[in-house]
Amino acid sequence: MLQSIRDKTSGWIAYLIIGLISVPFALWGINSYLGGGEEQPAAVVNGDEITPRQLDFAYTRYRERLSSVFGGRIPEVFNDEDTLKEQALSQIIEEKVLLNYIKDKGFRVGDSELFANIQTMAVFQQDGKFNKELYQNQLASQGYSPALFEQEMRRSQEMEQLSLAIKSSAFTVPVEFKQFNNLKNQQRKLRTLTFKNQTDSIEVSDQQITDYYTEQAARYMEPAKIKLDYIELNLEGIKKSIEVPEEKLLERFDQLREHLTTPEIRQASHILLSVGDGDEDQVKQKIQDLKKRIDQGEDFATLAQEFSQDPGSAADGGDLGEVERGTMVKPFENALFDLKVNEVSEPIKTQFGWHIIKLHGISGGETKTFEQAKVEIERELKTELAESQIYDLAENLASIGYEEPGSLLPAAEQLGLKIQTTDWFTRSKGEGIAAEEKIRQAGFSDEVLNSNLNSETIELTNNRIVIVHLNDHQKSEKQSLESVKDSIVQTLKVKMGREQAQSEGKKILSDLQQNKNSLDEVAAKSSLSIVDLGFVKRTNTAVDRDVLNAAFTIQKAAENQPVYQAVSEANGDYTIIELTEVKVEQENADDAKADALKTLNGASANYEYQAVIKSLTEQADITRFSVKELQK
Repeated sequence: MLQSIRDKTSGWIAYLIIGLISVPFALWGINSYLGGGEEQPAAVVNGDEITPRQLDFAYTRYRERLSSVFGGRIPEVFNDEDTLKEQALSQIIEEKVLLNYIKDKGFRVGDSELFANIQTMAVFQQDGKFNKELYQNQLASQGYSPALFEQEMRRSQEMEQLSLAIKSSAFTVPVEFKQFNNLKNQQRKLRTLTFKNQTDSIEVSDQQITDYYTEQAARYMEPAKIKLDYIELNLEGIKKSIEVPEEKLLERFDQLREHLTTPEIRQASHILLSVGDGDEDQVKQKIQDLKKRIDQGEDFATLAQEFSQDPGSAADGGDLGEVERGTMVKPFENALFDLKVNEVSEPIKTQFGWHIIKLHGISGGETKTFEQAKVEIERELKTELAESQIYDLAENLASIGYEEPGSLLPAAEQLGLKIQTTDWFTRSKGEGIAAEEKIRQAGFSDEVLNSNLNSETIELTNNRIVIVHLNDHQKSEKQSLESVKDSIVQTLKVKMGREQAQSEGKKILSDLQQNKNSLDEVAAKSSLSIVDLGFVKRTNTAVDRDVLNAAFTIQKAAENQPVYQAVSEANGDYTIIELTEVKVEQENADDAKADALKTLNGASANYEYQAVIKSLTEQADITRFSVKELQK
């Protein structure tokens, strides 16, 4: 059962709980049942408080979404806790405002609609049908009761009603489509002249290095590191400790005997004579005559081609291909599966008419021996037993960890588990089990890091359940100048090279814009090469993205006179762009027009929905507190 839950839960967590609506369940998740005390709220929306616990819950979900977007690990540049929490808080506030509006305007989802939607979710289905036991187990594995989950689903669908109502009303007028199409298909004739960031020729003094190190002290802080002790329940580990008696294997073999037998497949042909109104006796006599001719040695396939009235097989000599039990009507199937190879049946009456059947071959129908099936059966039984044990063990682990919060030793001793220790890891990066974001998040939580308590049980992939406790902690400290000197030198060289390229380029740009020189004259004086890009589209991938973006913001001059703009590229190069001509490539294909209209309508719909959210948020009475203040 646990494995079936895990197989479905991976998609469920990623696309259902996390993806229902921006930061789903942020306000009414499990944490809403925990006491909030008199703690300062994270925000107040129209008199309703958003607690720090609700923010933490939303932040966790938001990180999970980002992690899934970036393939399991959030890039360092995006992995700032305060920034992510502020973004999560903004989303909770917007969700709260939307839900207030939905309630006021009477958006509702009825019970029948709600349950119909839940029952169609593949995650709760087994063999194509809704399975109540699976539904309850799925929810329990994530800590949700059916009542709570259904409450959240109802809210999510009510929000979806509003979203669809706004988006479906969006439209595009012809002039907008024409403008969009002209901009999309616009081409610009460009030439560029680049002043390179000459880092190799730049010297950096020791004083400059020291000054930069002092000014940018926060940049060169070694992040805090921790080690964790942990104990782990592992389904595979439990399976290894289980021994299944031979009699249990034999009992399961008997139960599965039917499933261990491959289906019997029969290759057959038939002749069909259909029965019309009032000609029953004539058809019966004709089929008997055909049977006599077959018995006298005439070819079955030739007679089928001449006389059979089955449009699907007559042309092929009555060939039905491979037939399994359950695919034909009963009288036909019974007769076919009573035949021996190359035997021809007596005439058989079915609802379709009279048949003569010939059996050509038999395959399948073999049953695995106990020895052949033993390994598979043992693996299945061990998995079932391990799944039932892991639930009980996980419950005991959580209970002992909570009752004895100062150490993992009581839980380890009572459950016979080994205490293991991670290597040092930071909030954003770790090895081994610390590569799991949930472990790092738990390790740096207030309970574990500051209160020195056991964590709650943590569910990981591959049927693992873990509880952690702080082993050691290294606070954030400044890296030595010597260790970061090379990095500072390279940073300063790029910075100074950029400034030098900009200084030189800006003077040239000013002359060009004042028509003091042409681009060719500037290139000749500076011994630089002009790159003639010709006509370029917005979608061009061969041109540097910074250059392309800047080129399509340049205001076109009258009478195709050259216009100049410049951009500082990511690598520090300073590129002057010359625009001399703009043209629009006309699209005649209906498919291209339809795609463009679909894109524009979609963008318009999203813009209108976001505009509604912004407007409602601006009208709401909102008091918001700094995330940093909440963490003090």
